[in-house]
Amino acid sequence: MKINSIKRIISITLIFAVLLSFSGCSKFIEDMNSERYGAKRLAKKEAEEIFQMVVDKDIEGLSALFSEDSKKYHNIEREWEMFFNRLDGNVVSYSGISIPNEGMGVDKDGVIYDSHLSVNYKNVKTDTGTVYTNFGYYQTRIDTRNPELEGINLFTVQFPDTGKYFTVGGFSSEYED
Repeated sequence: MKINSIKRIISITLIFAVLLSFSGCSKFIEDMNSERYGAKRLAKKEAEEIFQMVVDKDIEGLSALFSEDSKKYHNIEREWEMFFNRLDGNVVSYSGISIPNEGMGVDKDGVIYDSHLSVNYKNVKTDTGTVYTNFGYYQTRIDTRNPELEGINLFTVQFPDTGKYFTVGGFSSEYED
């Protein structure tokens, strides 16, 4: 008697699981992968791809990711050349990714009008053994009020020997009075 009850409960549970997968649950999964609910997960995946571009010294690909605003005021490709020339060796690895800052603006209707974050690669190592602890970028993911800001705004590294920073890109606000 108990075995039949257990079989019935398992059968009913499986039927509900199948029905839910064909109904609104796909919307839930889609939302979890969206900017609103999954921004960090999406950003980490992108950060992994961007890091590979840094390893490959893909200046053209990296430059294409920058915002129109940054491209207007900076020679991004030239700055990437300078960036790679100033590193001690070739970038080969990192120990992790953190997202130390993120923000989002949502209007009264629940529509995202601003989403931005910064990404830091932890302990970036070169083939010469140099380790960079401050190595990452700031990105505007969505800005409906200023779409020219969407993209990577700046990419920066701090040199361990001097403590000085080198930055690729920037914001137009740096140049306006």
